[in-house]
Amino acid sequence: MSKQTKTYKQPETKRKTNARNNASAGNAWIKYVLVAVIVIVTYVSFAPALKNNFTNWDDDRYILDNTRLQKTYDECAKFYFSNFFFSNYHPLTMMLYTYEFHNATPIKGIFTNPDIFHKTNVMLHLLNVLLVFWFIFLLSGRRLEVAAIVSLFFGIHPMHVESVAWIAELKDVLYTGFFIAGLIAYHQYVSGKEKKNLLLYILTIVFFIISGLSKPAAVTFSLMLPLMDFYMKRKFDKFVWLEKIPFLAISLIFGYLTIKVQQTTSIAKFETFTILQRLDFASYSMCVYLYKLFLPINLSALYPYPHLEGTDLHLPYYFYFMPVIALAIFFLVYRSLKYTRLIAFGFLFFFLNIVLVLQFMSVGIALVAERYSYVPYIGLLFALAMGFSWVYRNNKYANYKSLLIVAVVALGITASYLTNARCKVWFSADTMWSDVIQQFPYDAEAYKNRGGYLVEKNKFDVNPGQNDFDRAFIDFNNAINIKPNDSKIYSNRGNIYAIRGKYDLSLQDYSMSIKLDSSDFNVYLNRGITYSVMEKYDSAFADWDKVMKIHGPEVKLYQNRAYAYLRANKFKECIDDFNKLAEMGVSLQPNMYFFKAFANFKLGDLEQSVADNSKAIQMDPNYKEAYYNRSQTYFNLKKYKESLDDLLAAQRLGYKVDQSFIDQVKQKLSGK
Repeated sequence: MSKQTKTYKQPETKRKTNARNNASAGNAWIKYVLVAVIVIVTYVSFAPALKNNFTNWDDDRYILDNTRLQKTYDECAKFYFSNFFFSNYHPLTMMLYTYEFHNATPIKGIFTNPDIFHKTNVMLHLLNVLLVFWFIFLLSGRRLEVAAIVSLFFGIHPMHVESVAWIAELKDVLYTGFFIAGLIAYHQYVSGKEKKNLLLYILTIVFFIISGLSKPAAVTFSLMLPLMDFYMKRKFDKFVWLEKIPFLAISLIFGYLTIKVQQTTSIAKFETFTILQRLDFASYSMCVYLYKLFLPINLSALYPYPHLEGTDLHLPYYFYFMPVIALAIFFLVYRSLKYTRLIAFGFLFFFLNIVLVLQFMSVGIALVAERYSYVPYIGLLFALAMGFSWVYRNNKYANYKSLLIVAVVALGITASYLTNARCKVWFSADTMWSDVIQQFPYDAEAYKNRGGYLVEKNKFDVNPGQNDFDRAFIDFNNAINIKPNDSKIYSNRGNIYAIRGKYDLSLQDYSMSIKLDSSDFNVYLNRGITYSVMEKYDSAFADWDKVMKIHGPEVKLYQNRAYAYLRANKFKECIDDFNKLAEMGVSLQPNMYFFKAFANFKLGDLEQSVADNSKAIQMDPNYKEAYYNRSQTYFNLKKYKESLDDLLAAQRLGYKVDQSFIDQVKQKLSGK
């Protein structure tokens, strides 16, 4: 009997894997073309955001009014890593703001150009698109069509405009990059054929920590790991749970820090709403996020809480159906486990990343916020894209392939168009708040904020045009009619009265604002300024003392109080306040040195008075008043030549100089 050569049949799974790898290697160029197209489409969709201005919604607190950004990188790092800022602990985000601020192009002297801030947000978003592509490519088993669909719609979904076009949401695009990078590292750690790579495990922890230092929302990262284990069919043994302990510990630390800072500033008291109402809010919010994934229309920068109706303060009727709908969704997801893990994974990726902001614990003034969908939508898009892939790759549905591709392209074009248009809504605080008012015409917050912007338009816009106090006044009146117990609205209207010189009405509004909320130092600051203009200095100083007790050192306080001290002949106190400004790192302007010089002159410190006036002249060579005052100081110092030179310089610049004084200086100079 002759020997027969045995042939071994290649295992089916291995053969499929090799075929897939060979196809991937042969079509590698397709991957890079797809990525390039997706990045270009995303960039074009968000291009209008690059021309936008600052808004008065947190942009001022993070950048325009944040004098700490003027300090050195070392000083900023020391502060931001050891302190909370604006009800958050996100030191890496604040350090990136510091870098942007130091590299921004100043315009109009001290105004900061918003260009670099918008460019950073858009560039980080494009980087996130690349990371999402990579992550989904790996998670889907290297399916190009899945990675392309998820990264494309992650990049151009209109719900993501808020995270990118809003400068104050730098933290969103920053933390997401590290968040996704951490998931990629974990995927590679889990799927490695060799012994578990300790370096990948450590890298996962590092990315998680960096993400958490960018935004506290990263705490959900520790929940993503067992979810990925579930999807990748890892065995949940003791080792798998032990390896999660460091991540859980990190989440608890970031969570503790967040609750600590927000419980006194942003989280509403639990008794504000009933448990049933909170369940209604959470269910409603979840359903809205799901609905707007498929139909992103009627978007808004602010989705206010509903007005409680009737004598018993009931929610609108449709809120009470939301828990039933939410429960039905959970039930369907649970039932899907009988057939596939995909739907449960995609939905839980969405839900676990958004559950903390579903307003069961009321945080802030918004019931829904589009920026919260930035990471969670990845899970839903993944499930949908895998469904597309299943149909696309199934020969049974070959006749529908072209239709599917056309549908995806059409949806992409529509999403890109809507995103491009939505970016333009964020052009300025005026366009943004006007859009909110169009969606929610009975929301006081939008009127209040639009009015506040119209009063301070020069502060936020590169080319602001004229301030529109008339529109602002109407907005504040509308806001008061809707919400008469909002202290901030009275404060804002008081500012307009003050600008118009109606100081008595201004004081009435400031006092009403303080009656409603005595903790806002800005109201005391502004009422003090009004008292100062009316030359009621004792009342002004009393209000400013309140500012110091409530808030502590404040730039605007020292600036205004120094001038009031000068007018009240309290020259030493005036100089002290100017010195405190310098200690805070504030660059004194020429007029401040001029006032300081006058105070030193009155105190008899003539040499220092000369030095201060000289500084003012150095900064502004056409400062005629400084030349004149310095000439008087030189005269008292018996430096007659310098005095005459300054007098003639002031005269050349247009200052009215008494000829008799010139003659007197000349006589002294000649020795007569």
